[in-house]
Amino acid sequence: MKCTAETIFHKLSATYIIKEEDFIAYYVWLKTKDCFKVLVATILSQNSTDKSAIKAYLELERKVGVTPEKLSNANLADIESALKISGLYRTKAKRLKEISRIILERYNGLIDSLLNTSNARDELLKLEGIGEKTADVVLLTCYGYYGYKVFPVDTHITRVSKRLGIVPTNAKYSLISSTLKELFSAYDLLHLHHMLIAHGRQTCKARKPLCNSCIIKECCEYYSHRDGEAWRSNTS
Repeated sequence: MKCTAETIFHKLSATYIIKEEDFIAYYVWLKTKDCFKVLVATILSQNSTDKSAIKAYLELERKVGVTPEKLSNANLADIESALKISGLYRTKAKRLKEISRIILERYNGLIDSLLNTSNARDELLKLEGIGEKTADVVLLTCYGYYGYKVFPVDTHITRVSKRLGIVPTNAKYSLISSTLKELFSAYDLLHLHHMLIAHGRQTCKARKPLCNSCIIKECCEYYSHRDGEAWRSNTS
């Protein structure tokens, strides 16, 4: 990495204005302050754009309601109907109904009873359809630096981190997440998460990245090796 973490953070902060509607978990959290709704929203974002996921979430809220009780008791067909705009809607409908049932039975419908424990991440990962990224998004969005020091990693963050040289080109989720947590302040992790995704979406694209207009190109290993085909293919 050619620049300090602080330099990268400040340059990204000066460039990107984070809009809540671009990040469904953040959008739902700001609107509701309800961690169960954030969990549902994050599941809906799987294999879907945030824009489509927000539409599906709002339709689910309108047609069924987004509470453990309402989703658990709803007809599966009604949940599926609300989620059709979202990818893999049948799978998501089944998972939401089952997760709602589990939260009702094990935690009396109170997701905070699950999340307010030292092993909350492990408990989330036991639920079908919830992987590391989904669990980390929920924990970081709901609790931020007050609770768990987690860092969700998606394809954009993976690409940007490797191109900057923050992690090796063969790094997997756990190494990328732990490295970013070590480099950046816990207070900045949620904002950093959003900015790295925005940078990946708008500038550091998988194909044809806009290197010449990149605000952090002087920090970037990819930019300094941009004529190396093999190096590029390992970080795309």
